[in-house]
Amino acid sequence: MDEQAEATQDSGIVRLDDVIEFSVEKRIRKRIFRTDDIVTELLCYEPGQGTPMHHHIKEDEVYYVLQGRGTFTVGERKFRCQPRGLYLVPKMVKHGIENDADERLVMIFFKKR
Repeated sequence: MDEQAEATQDSGIVRLDDVIEFSVEKRIRKRIFRTDDIVTELLCYEPGQGTPMHHHIKEDEVYYVLQGRGTFTVGERKFRCQPRGLYLVPKMVKHGIENDADERLVMIFFKKR
């Protein structure tokens, strides 16, 4: 996992507007919640930033777009992600995100630990 900031570890409430931040150098990734069973992380992309194609061996992931637009690749399919969109990525399926729009992109994802 690349550099990330802890938003919280044991609190059950996080106001997302308080933890969203951006960097011109690279995307920001912050862990929001982590329990014995689940991890929730926030992803913040400036235009032109992204996450390279990768996959996970053991866990499915669910992504929710909070703001902005971009291209979300899941396997061979490309989706134009948009606010309030919900996307499932099954384990072992390659996926990647590209903020190819002219606005910031903010997503949150959930996965089993």
